[in-house]
Amino acid sequence: MRNHPLMLLVLAITACSPPKPPAPTITIAATTDTVVVPVVEVTAAAPRFDGKWTLLALLEDQLYLADFATRSVEPFPGITKTEVPHPITLIGVGDTIIVGDWGLRRFTQWSPTGQRLAAWPAPDTLHGALPRARDAAGQWYFELWPDPKPDGSGLVDSGAVVRADAQLTRFDTLARLAPPELVKVLGVNGQHYQRRSMGGDDAWGVLPDGALWVARVFQNQIEWHHPGVKKVERSPRLPDLVLTVSDMDREIYVRRFPEDQRQTAREVPNAPVKPPFEHVFAAPDGRLWLAKSDTALARVRHFHVVDKTGVLFNVAVPSYGFALGVDGNFILMGEEFPGGIRLLRYPIPPEARGSPQ
Repeated sequence: MRNHPLMLLVLAITACSPPKPPAPTITIAATTDTVVVPVVEVTAAAPRFDGKWTLLALLEDQLYLADFATRSVEPFPGITKTEVPHPITLIGVGDTIIVGDWGLRRFTQWSPTGQRLAAWPAPDTLHGALPRARDAAGQWYFELWPDPKPDGSGLVDSGAVVRADAQLTRFDTLARLAPPELVKVLGVNGQHYQRRSMGGDDAWGVLPDGALWVARVFQNQIEWHHPGVKKVERSPRLPDLVLTVSDMDREIYVRRFPEDQRQTAREVPNAPVKPPFEHVFAAPDGRLWLAKSDTALARVRHFHVVDKTGVLFNVAVPSYGFALGVDGNFILMGEEFPGGIRLLRYPIPPEARGSPQ
């Protein structure tokens, strides 16, 4: 292939340009701002306007409200086992929450005081999928995956982020999602595809203006799909410390299963390398906080704060736990201990905050 003279000039200038300096690191002080949730696991968390956090405990089929001002945790008011017997998804929208129930195949909207405001059946067009996000215009966003099939071969295909209008009558695909890390294993019925444990997935979310962001786990890069714009905007490749999955990582993973399921969990092949990030959260200023993978039993967890130019800050949080959320003022972490999950709330330093969009 021939090289265009202009292209050669651009490459020469780029080669001579000084490398971009590393992003500064902001270290957050330890906190005493804690509350305890008496559950096995907190699956999702949504911040509220009043500083409280709504929590989803999947194994307990329960939603909780954590109040750091009173250091208390209580079941979310108004949400009974009759109304929401099997909650599986949680969306925070303004002052309200939207909860998806896999048993009733519906999702409901709730006020801060526990009044049910609306209910929608899961759309048959999407085979009963529940929404994962909603924008300021009322549009819904779903994550769809093909049928895995008995031999697991359907796992080879990519997933999709699908948008629906507010009335759930029109649907369009916005982006494809990478299939998971797979391995072929020999079972009683012959070979089949098996998802590797401890692998990563593309993460995604929607900003209030309807812009879709996708954090690509294999490329370690962010994409932005803006409404009405065909061109996809991409960040530079993000810095990535490659970490292998250790024996301690595997043991921590297995211990999260009930006793009678742990041997089966041990037999599932694991990913050889940890994903570059574990979770991604969009702050009110539109910047993304990527909770980075770390070594087993690390006492400090790290975030990359990212916009379209790349990493702006590295934020170090003195916790051995897992990231649950980021709002405009605080980082929420969860730590497992014998009494349940300890929630820790860390103030975001002023230098790491942006202006709300």
